[in-house]
Amino acid sequence: MKTTNMNERITFYSVGPGITEDGVSIDAKETMEFTVWAEVPKLPIREFVNQGNKVGYRKESPVFIIAFKTQKEIQTDWRIKWRNKLYEIKSLDPDYRTRDIIQISTQEVVM
Repeated sequence: MKTTNMNERITFYSVGPGITEDGVSIDAKETMEFTVWAEVPKLPIREFVNQGNKVGYRKESPVFIIAFKTQKEIQTDWRIKWRNKLYEIKSLDPDYRTRDIIQISTQEVVM
């Protein structure tokens, strides 16, 4: 694992029922879980060519690579905040053989 490539800060948020500052009960309150350094790998040339007219493909569904050991176990219903945008987790791919990294595929949350 090259930690020098991990130069982006991402924050994990859990979403669940909660109470606002005004005391009103809501269904979807975001609670910050933890923050880690991540790598956002560039898009391989063949994927870029195959995408055709889809401009901005990588920003809508980035892949994050983080260290295997985290403060808490990452849940698939959590969200990730990166560069002031929220992303939902589509898949987690931990490398159990080397226990080195976790690759996280995401999709931008459209509100």
